[in-house]
Order: sequence, then structure tokens, then C-alpha cells
Amino acid sequence: MEQQESSDLNVKDISFINNIKSMAVIGISKKRNFFFLKNHQESFRGSLFAVHPSIKEIPDFPKQNIFASVKDIPSKVDFAFIAVPANKVLEVIDDCIEKGVKLVSVFTAEFSDAGTEEGIALEKELIRRAQNRIRILGPNGMGIFYPKMGITWRTNFPTTPGNIGFIAQSGGICNIAIYTAKEYGLTFSKVFSFGNGADLDFVDLFYFLSNDPDTDIILCYVEGIRQDRANDLRMILSNNKKPTIILKGGKSKRGEIAAKTHTASISGNNRIWNSLFMQYNMIEVNSLEQLLNTARIVDFYGINKIKNIAVFSISGGYGVVLVDIIEDAGMNVPEFSLEVQEKLKKEFFVHGTSPRNPLDVAAQLTHSESIKKIIDIALSDKNIDALIMDFPSWYFSYDFFISPDKNYESNIIEALCLGHKHKKPLFPIIQPANTPADQIRISRLLANKKVPVFSDPLEVIPLLPKINSFKKHQLVNKKVK
Repeated sequence: MEQQESSDLNVKDISFINNIKSMAVIGISKKRNFFFLKNHQESFRGSLFAVHPSIKEIPDFPKQNIFASVKDIPSKVDFAFIAVPANKVLEVIDDCIEKGVKLVSVFTAEFSDAGTEEGIALEKELIRRAQNRIRILGPNGMGIFYPKMGITWRTNFPTTPGNIGFIAQSGGICNIAIYTAKEYGLTFSKVFSFGNGADLDFVDLFYFLSNDPDTDIILCYVEGIRQDRANDLRMILSNNKKPTIILKGGKSKRGEIAAKTHTASISGNNRIWNSLFMQYNMIEVNSLEQLLNTARIVDFYGINKIKNIAVFSISGGYGVVLVDIIEDAGMNVPEFSLEVQEKLKKEFFVHGTSPRNPLDVAAQLTHSESIKKIIDIALSDKNIDALIMDFPSWYFSYDFFISPDKNYESNIIEALCLGHKHKKPLFPIIQPANTPADQIRISRLLANKKVPVFSDPLEVIPLLPKINSFKKHQLVNKKVK
């Protein structure tokens, strides 16, 4: 295995991942209905083999691709997914090394994660036997999700390749993120679930994604790293040019104990991590939901400095609430320019509405053409950086209209996409009130048009200052250079 050319940086070379063409699932289980094999069979675009010492036939799987050992496979094997009992893993690793397999993912747990002397010793022996002749993801991890090649450890994972890379110690978090991203319209280049990180750890995988041509945005869930990896991580972060959004686990005392139980990670001093995030311009979030929502904002709209916001509301009261949340987050809801105010006044014709910021459209919301014009004019204001609006989902159901407008939905969808016209983020808050099915339907439709829909203003507004801080540091770094 090649190492990074710089003698100061100790990272493992896994660039070969972009050329995986064949894989074997070792430890297929009849009791589990061949779960991992079937999931990969569903989408893998290369040669797929099944390995088990006694199974000769598998329903709907070619008999000629079943072997007793990975060594018996006549053709090349690039990658192996290992799901055998812990006491069989070392033997399988030996076979994979002899076969020339480049990468294995060890799903099996009960290594250092078990916290026992036996488990720790087994993990040390695993690495000793590998001796840099093979790269290992895990143990106690799901491995790699690689949509471009169809490497998918669960069923119904999306197979559209994208531009977002994700590194996580938790397989469960990866599963939630991948399925949620499918709903949000986010697409992944690669996702790594590395578990205990006995061989390939967070530092190695971050280095790979920071140089991966398929990855533009990096998401991270990390519980901790070994102390001897800190300097390598600093060097990699100092050269990283990609927006990086990170969720740190094990920050509380009980969380740190849970991290040790989960993946045997040393969480470390929170002040050191916080300093790291600030120094190297990483966007830190506090939940998986925030991680994915921030990814939506950055992926759909890019990195924007959002300070002055236009508020669009169907309710004067809800508009006031939005203003309070925005101001509390350190941003402004300013008056529109005089020119824009004059244009807006001409578009308001229903009593009880207001063309000021916040815009209170009330019953005029049923006039879709005017709504489109109002949003277009508001976003044209040079002093406005973004627009946030509330839009209850029942307005997308004709059951609530006295006189249904056949063009209503299409006009409103066009209006909600106007942020892209003005190159300014537009954030619809579509509450699922009373018609949740319509909220889901419209959210999916808008996700395909790169417009992120939220159901609560607290899902988006507190994230904007985090992105602002990233943008600010980005600009400062450019000036320094």
C-alpha cells in the first residue's frame, strides 16, 4: 500500500476505491435470508461473488458465483464484505491477503468495541496480520456505500451518484442519513461507516474525501481519534478547500462513556475539538438533522453570507415569530429599499395585507400570479440576502379553495424557485398541518428543483449564522493569502 508522498503526513492511500470492479460477500447467512448479498446484488455494477464453506445454492443467485473460499474465485476480487463470527475473521483476512483483495469491510463486532481484553487483543492481531497488505474498514462498521458502483449494504439505498461525502463511526447514523438524503434530494459520492477504525480511521478517510474528485461537500460524524493522529488531521484540515460540516459525538460526560462503549473511541477534550473546528473553518452542528439540513442549504444554494432577510408570511402573527427568531439568531429583517417598496405596494390589493418587511399576504395567498410577483420583487432588493416564508400545506390541496385555480400549484412552485433566479436562498417553511401528504409531495417536488423545504423555522434559521461564520473565515483567508 502506497503512503502519502509527504514524509510529514502519515495517511493510507485508498485512491484505488474509485476503481472497484468486483466484490465478494463472505459469510452469507441463510438464517438472514442472505441479507447483505441480496442487497448488493440489487445494485452492484461489477462482478459479485458469494463465499461460504458449505452453501452451494442461493435462490436467484448464479450458482457459478458461489465459492467455499475467496481464494477459490478464479477472477480478481477488489473488495470484500466480511460478516463471519469474530473467531473466523482472522482466517478470512489471511485468505483475502493471499487472494490480493485490496479492501475489506469487517461488519463483525466484539473487537475493541466489546471493551474486553480478548476483543482488544483480537483487533490488534487483525492489524498485525494485515501488515499494510490490505486496507480494512471496521471492524464493527458497515463499510462503504458507493452509489456509482452500486455498493449498498442495505436495500433501497439510492444509487444516483452525487457530490457529498460522509464519514461516520456509526452504521446506524449512516443508514438514517442515506435514507433521509434520498427524501431530501441529496446525493452521495461515498459514505464510510468505519466503526472501530482499527486500520482506516477518520483521518485517512477525510484525507481521501478532501482529494476525491467526486466529492464537493464533506459531512462527518466523529466520536474521537487517537492522540497520535492529531497532527495528521491538522495538516489535512489546513489544506482542505471543501465545505465541511461536522457532528461531534461524546461531548458530554455520559456521551464520552457511550462513545467508548460504541466504538472504543477516545472523545478527547471538547475545548481542543472546538478550537479545531474554528481554526480550520468547519461548520459544527448539534444533531444529525442539523447535519443534513446544513448540507441541503450548502448543496442547493452554495455558501452565502446571509445577514438581511425578507420575511413572507400568510399570518401577521407568524411573521412576527419569524422576525423574532431571525433577530435572535443575529440577523436582520430590514425595510425594503424605497424603490422596491413602491413596486410592492402596486402588487398588494387585498385588505389586511402589508407590503412591508415582513410581508403579510394573508388572504391574497390564493392569487398565485401576484404571489410570484411579490416574491420576485422582494428578492430583487440589493439589500436582501435571502427570503424565508411560511406556507401551510393545505394551500396545496384544492379542497380548501372556494374557486380552484388550475394554475395555482405550478405558479407557486415557480415562485418558490425564484431564489435560484436571483442567486439568493429562498427557504419555504411548509407546515404539514392538516394535509401532511401534500407537504411530503411538494417537498419532494421542490427537492428535485434544488429548493429545500422545512417544516419548522428552527430547522433552518439557527443554521444560517453557522454558514455565515464559514463564509466570513473563507473571505478572511483569501485576504491573508
